Amino acid sequence: MKTTPSITATGSLLLAGLAALSLTSTAGAQVTRPLTTRQATCSADQLRSMLSRSAVMFEPWFDNRTGMFLFTYGSSSQDLSGLVVLDQSDNTGASVGPERQLAFVLTASQGSLQRNPGRQQLNSLYLLRDPLSTDVVREEDPSATIVVVDTSADPAHNQDPNATLVIDNISATDAGTPASTAPGRALLSLIESCPSPLTPADLHVFNVLARVVRATAFTTSASDPNAGRVHKLATIYRGAAAVPISGGMRTTYRMDLYPTVQKQPLPRVSLVITIDIGNDGSLGEATLRVLPACAAPGDHDCSNATSEVDVTVIKPVPSQRMWSGPAPGVCWRGDASCPDTINLSFAERLQGTTWLRPR
Repeated sequence: MKTTPSITATGSLLLAGLAALSLTSTAGAQVTRPLTTRQATCSADQLRSMLSRSAVMFEPWFDNRTGMFLFTYGSSSQDLSGLVVLDQSDNTGASVGPERQLAFVLTASQGSLQRNPGRQQLNSLYLLRDPLSTDVVREEDPSATIVVVDTSADPAHNQDPNATLVIDNISATDAGTPASTAPGRALLSLIESCPSPLTPADLHVFNVLARVVRATAFTTSASDPNAGRVHKLATIYRGAAAVPISGGMRTTYRMDLYPTVQKQPLPRVSLVITIDIGNDGSLGEATLRVLPACAAPGDHDCSNATSEVDVTVIKPVPSQRMWSGPAPGVCWRGDASCPDTINLSFAERLQGTTWLRPR
């Protein structure tokens, strides 16, 4: 295609400007940054509040798998992302097939202009299924899953179906719902309540941890022949520490697990994951630790679950395949042979994948 000299010149200037911008934005960029204790605590409370206004629902033909419903961060502008993982086993521990996953993003627009210019500007919220990270199924599939997020100011008493966001993992053939939008100032305020200087490396770690950390929560203990297995709620966020090491940063991440063994208040198992992150964002050696028992109600950096929770770091596998093999793990209220702290290598856990570093 022939272009005029003026267009060619403008294009050259634009490319030169983009190159300069790229150099400016990456110069001196940190892999991760230290946070304050207040920032980390704010994130923990914010994501727990998201769980309290959200739910996962199943169809009547659900196969009684246990699962995990998780919230974390999806962007540096504090968009949220989430994941529903249906386990490979049911509530008795019997194998029922490969995991099923439903990934989603919760994002907001500032002051959307309505089609009628006389109407008030609204903040729109969008719940969007991630098609590349979701196992889409037929409506009659036992793992058909629905995610609901309440956008109202009082989720416990909300009677307005228009103040909810609803998506599922059902295929377009069966009229599935991949996206949902609704106004909601209360939810927007919650999303904007914890500004933190998250980096691309942080966001990548959140994504990886959501897909490789697996938990089994029991009603009592694994050694009890009458013990059942229950669903888990979970949050992943940054810890405060990020210290320089040779070739990168040693950065702390947090994961809180809430076994659904009782109604409110849900018990919690808190984990600390410390990861050596290279200057290119690659994940290296790591330590996984269960935090000890809480000294008082309301404490944050501790665990208070009353039954056993086993946590492992698996090697990820493609859809329709079972993960298996030995996996490093820790336990809360497990037997004496199960540790509360382990070392592991993400280079080993992620071998053969493209997940070792951000794109």
